[in-house]
Amino acid sequence: MTMVDTLFGLVPAASTGQQWIARDLQLVNWGGYDGHHRIRLASTATLLSGGSGSGKSTLMDAYIALLMPHTTPFNGASNGGVVGRPRGKDQRNILSYARGKLDESRTQDGTRQRVLRGDGRDTWSAIAMTWVDQAGTELTGVRAWYVPSAARLLDDVVPVRATCDSAFDLRELEAAAGQRFSRPAVAAAGLTPFDTDRDFTARLYSTLGIGASGDGSKAVALLGRIQAGQQITTVDALYKAMVLEEPDTFATADAVVEQFDKLTGTREQMITARQQVKALEPIRGFRDAIEQGAERLRVIEAIGSFEDRTSPAALWRHARRLDLLRAVEADLQRRQRHARGLAAETEARISAAKAELDGVRETLWASGGDRLATAQREMRGAQARLDEVARARRRLDETLADALGEAVTTEAELDRLVARARAALDDADAKATARQALFDAMSEKKEAAADLADLRADRDAVARRRDNIPGDLHAARAALAKAAGLTPEELPFVAELVEVRTEHEPWRDAFNLALGGFATRVLLDVAHLGAFRKAIDAVPTARRIRFQGVPTGVRDDVALDARTLPGRLDYRSGPFTGWLRGELASRFAYQCVDTPGELSQHAKALTRSGQVSDGTQGSHGGSGGANVLGFTNTRRLAHLDQQIARAQERLALAEAQVLEAERRIDRHDAAQRAYAALVEVTWEQVDVAAVEAEQERWAQVIDGVTAGSPEITSLQTRATELDVTIQVLAEELGRTKGEARTLAEQWSATTDDVDAAQLALDDAQSAGTLVDPATTAYLDGLLTSGSEHATGAPVGPVDALAAFDAVLARAGEHLRADRQAAQQAVATARDALRRTFETFVERWPDPNLGTDPDASYNDFARILAELETSGLHELEAEWRKSLLRLSGNDLADLHSALARSVREIKERIRPVNDILEDLPFADDEHRLRIDARDTQSTVVARFRKELRDLREVLATDATDAERERRYLRMARVIDRIRRTAPDFADLVDVRRHVRLSAEKVDLEGNHVALYDHIGEKSGGESQELVAFIVGAALRYQLGDAGAPRPRYAPVFLDEALIKADARFTGRAVGAWRGLGFQLVIGAPNDKFGALEPHVDLKYVVLKDTAGRSRTKPVAGVPDDAAGPA
Repeated sequence: MTMVDTLFGLVPAASTGQQWIARDLQLVNWGGYDGHHRIRLASTATLLSGGSGSGKSTLMDAYIALLMPHTTPFNGASNGGVVGRPRGKDQRNILSYARGKLDESRTQDGTRQRVLRGDGRDTWSAIAMTWVDQAGTELTGVRAWYVPSAARLLDDVVPVRATCDSAFDLRELEAAAGQRFSRPAVAAAGLTPFDTDRDFTARLYSTLGIGASGDGSKAVALLGRIQAGQQITTVDALYKAMVLEEPDTFATADAVVEQFDKLTGTREQMITARQQVKALEPIRGFRDAIEQGAERLRVIEAIGSFEDRTSPAALWRHARRLDLLRAVEADLQRRQRHARGLAAETEARISAAKAELDGVRETLWASGGDRLATAQREMRGAQARLDEVARARRRLDETLADALGEAVTTEAELDRLVARARAALDDADAKATARQALFDAMSEKKEAAADLADLRADRDAVARRRDNIPGDLHAARAALAKAAGLTPEELPFVAELVEVRTEHEPWRDAFNLALGGFATRVLLDVAHLGAFRKAIDAVPTARRIRFQGVPTGVRDDVALDARTLPGRLDYRSGPFTGWLRGELASRFAYQCVDTPGELSQHAKALTRSGQVSDGTQGSHGGSGGANVLGFTNTRRLAHLDQQIARAQERLALAEAQVLEAERRIDRHDAAQRAYAALVEVTWEQVDVAAVEAEQERWAQVIDGVTAGSPEITSLQTRATELDVTIQVLAEELGRTKGEARTLAEQWSATTDDVDAAQLALDDAQSAGTLVDPATTAYLDGLLTSGSEHATGAPVGPVDALAAFDAVLARAGEHLRADRQAAQQAVATARDALRRTFETFVERWPDPNLGTDPDASYNDFARILAELETSGLHELEAEWRKSLLRLSGNDLADLHSALARSVREIKERIRPVNDILEDLPFADDEHRLRIDARDTQSTVVARFRKELRDLREVLATDATDAERERRYLRMARVIDRIRRTAPDFADLVDVRRHVRLSAEKVDLEGNHVALYDHIGEKSGGESQELVAFIVGAALRYQLGDAGAPRPRYAPVFLDEALIKADARFTGRAVGAWRGLGFQLVIGAPNDKFGALEPHVDLKYVVLKDTAGRSRTKPVAGVPDDAAGPA
């Protein structure tokens, strides 16, 4: 294609396509540009050069503010590290530009901004750009803002969005600014205002031809990224970021997820419906229980009291009882007649028996029966005495055997034992001696137990410590330490700081005697001495404590002689060690000698027995005391264990002595009781042989009488039988007469009860009191449940009446029990309803549902009825089939979309390569080409295989269990394509399935070099490569990749083309111009020389000391040259 260099850049010579270029940019009160400024732009390339902070980026940001959405940040090339919301308070924004913010300062009232304008007064700002095409058609876009002095947010300003189909001078908005940019004022200035950014940008995009198929936002976003100069390290990332938008697979995956979630939501509704039906099904039973309980309570309350004669309960009782009373009355009359007849019959039988008895007795006396009667009477008396004497003899024998171990067989032996018993009972000293022995044994046991307890307590206390100090001294020291605010460790005893060396253990007793009271002296830091004395003055202690304030931290370098007492001790390391070694060396440097004869050979000496010599003085004795030395107590614990063992033996012996003394007292008491019983006994009371002899004599008399007259025996037997018969009949007669009287009394009382019951019934009927069937049924049931004769066996009238009265006696109790049971049933059912309602609302919250068992029941019953009517809870199985079928189709669509989108990416490279094919790259003999290769990802391959397999599986029939497994398998697949899934991008973003690179080829298309990582190239080479790829991508995004030149030409490059020398910069600029773009480049002063040969219009941006910026043309073009050709 033949290219010509025109005012619009290098364009195809045969092109007649429309192209818009930016002719000029106007600013009013924008950043450092105070007042009105106009910058003319060349149709080819314009350079804005200046120092850092001079205002280059301010001009670039004006273009962003005019054309791009509010999400595009200002000054993106220079401030890539700025954080926060784009154009927020932490970044450059409309307010800071409108007021011309210079800097910030800290004051007493907070942070204060220093601005060029708008400090305490209103101000306004405006931006305008005029575009022109080849035919001279003009379009001006304007954005303006009226900023009140109190404005803090963008919402506080009055924005203007407007266009004009000709050139427009922003100074003409001065009058409209005076009216706060009211719509009529803006229209009067010659502008067409728009209410929204969308309407404004749509007008610009459609007129200027920005974006393919009307989608100008993508093209503008790419222009913004190009202007910001975002750094991309690889060709792959560059192409995907600039050319490829979000693939259709995102929407397809979202649709699959949405469809699955919608169907799953239906499934959840089914499951929820089933759960809700299950939760609410019991409420009807609970409601029935409440109604039944309430009905039972109503009946109980209507019954009234049995004591109220006019109540239904009393009326029912009288009616039922009247029937029973009449039956009892008839039964009593019958039984009374029978009892009277039986009494008359019994009286006749008694008279006949008495007449017969009189005849038998007359015959018996005539035959010698008086002597036989006497013998038999005496025989009976002898038998009675024998029984009594035998019992007394057994008691005597048992007492003598148990208490005394004795036995008596004769009267002499009994007399001897009685004499001994009297002597024992008169001996008072024996009991006193036994009691004293028991007292002595118990005292010994108590003393032994107390000693053992003391030893065990002493051992427990010693085991908790590491020293040998007595417990009372420990307690006294603890009390003083607590009062002084110190710990016991800060008040050590001297004995706790030293220990006798093992090889000198035989000297331990001697060292204890030699050190004496010094060993139990408490040491404390002399710095605490004054405060210690004040603190303890009011503390009472049972043991007197001696203490001494000593210096701490003294060096432990005192040399000790191993032949002296201090040299044979070990010392515990601590703050008092140095002082203690010195003190012992000066006061207790006793020479340890083996014999008393050696004592006089030393100034101070000590023998193993504890005798001390100190010059002419000395001391001896006191051995056997407890050891207090040592910071280990193993020896003391062993000694205590020995003492405890001896104390246990002593306690066991004392307990045995107590048991023996108790047994002696028991034996003495038993003997005394035996002696006391023995002195009350005479031989006649226990002489069994004498009584048996008397019985034998009377038996012989009876035998003699009966042997001489045999008929006497039969007469006597008959007389005895008649006596018994008369006695039995007399008793029977008495009972019969008593029964007859009782029956008569009962009949009389029953008759009265019948009359009373009938009267009560008559009164109730007169009063109109009736018993309804429900009450009758309830009371009959109460009678049946309370009767003890519910087995079905025949019951007499009297028993039936008694049972009825027994039930009535407990009727009040039964009524109370029934009332409580009914109330409990109602309360239980209400609680169950409340819990059911609360659980339901907790699981499925609904602000319109309450939990009151009465007020909310109808709502929940309606919900249950609706659920049962809908049958939703029963359709889950059929629904699952539909879900699997529909979701399987969705997965098939996703699989197809993944394959199709990869093909589309490769197809999109073709128009970009077509553009690059006509552009020389590096030189006229080479071109740049984009190449796409599939990436090999095991994860993606397995995922797509899973899609295919699942699609095939879902097409076959299955059981419910298998469908459930398929559903769970599909749910796992769906979860992987959710936006929040960790591998969503790897699976769904097909841009990751293709690796893009650029290669340098010759004119025949042969490979020359590979361009993959942009960072590997030099700054100039990378800029040229980016220019080619991004330029071609921009042509594609602008929507006219197939046209000879882009309809929209301006491209702003902020801080771009600054890493190359003049040759590579020229090649990059040439690439942009070769693609038909108009360049506006912002660069620092040091890059002016590299860019200057390749641009047609150059400005230097300057800023004065007041912070105001302006542009100064260095080399420009005439006004007519900047317009259309």
